[in-house]
Amino acid sequence: MADPQEDDRPVVDGTRATPEELRAEVERLTDERRQEADELREDIGATVHELAGRLDVPARTKARLRSVPTAAWAGVAGAAAFAAGLVVLLKARRTAPRRRPKRRRR
Repeated sequence: MADPQEDDRPVVDGTRATPEELRAEVERLTDERRQEADELREDIGATVHELAGRLDVPARTKARLRSVPTAAWAGVAGAAAFAAGLVVLLKARRTAPRRRPKRRRR
């Protein structure tokens, strides 16, 4: 078994402090550790919350769509109507019977 002094660990032999002083020191250190753990827990919670928000693509998409002004949606609807009309027109031209040009008489 390794000597505790070699590991840079404090040795408590109880001769320099009373049991009450030792208990108070342990309680103080425990309180500091609890406080550090609570702060760390809060930091980790904030980080997880931020990462979850970044990875929630559907919610981000909905939020971005809600932020688009109504006038922009009107422009998109107009462009879609124009594109649909163009497709119908081209389709009609393709399916229409073709006429041969009349020959000119000489």
